[in-house]
Amino acid sequence: MKKSTLLSLLLFTGFSHANITPLPELNEIKDYQQLNSKILTAGLPTETQFNTLSKAGVQLVINLMPDEQKDSHADEAKLVTDAGMEYVYIPVDWINPKVEQVEAFFEVMDKNRDKDIIIHCMANYRASAFAYLDQLRIGNKVSMEDTMVEWGDLQQSLQKHSQWAELIEQVKAKYNL
Repeated sequence: MKKSTLLSLLLFTGFSHANITPLPELNEIKDYQQLNSKILTAGLPTETQFNTLSKAGVQLVINLMPDEQKDSHADEAKLVTDAGMEYVYIPVDWINPKVEQVEAFFEVMDKNRDKDIIIHCMANYRASAFAYLDQLRIGNKVSMEDTMVEWGDLQQSLQKHSQWAELIEQVKAKYNL
């Protein structure tokens, strides 16, 4: 009897990780997209939407939007921690994104794979591009068009914002993706 109880505990331990609860209110977050049961990407949530994210089970907020961007929150870290979540800030300049910033993001993701995460920026461009690269790097076969849906016509957007096409290609080359 003890062996079967222990075996049951061992078998189901892996299933104890919570997943993000798809609350209808999440759809109100700017450019919200759920990539999988543990990862969301979005544009900038409102101050009150951080509480909604926490209620949905999000444990970690990764902000890729520089604080000096015009619509950023005065103290997003406090909003997030007051809502009961962890906060990581990796400011990514829209005009000049760097491979080092993607690598810092990869480090955070690697340390937090067991958590439910939202990655956000202003309009889900930076967030979806970083999430796409991370998913490729860990071996998930994801579509660039599906992951980066907020970009609209992807080919046209990447031509217009060539610095992002270059960044994506640099990271893919460096990591053999």
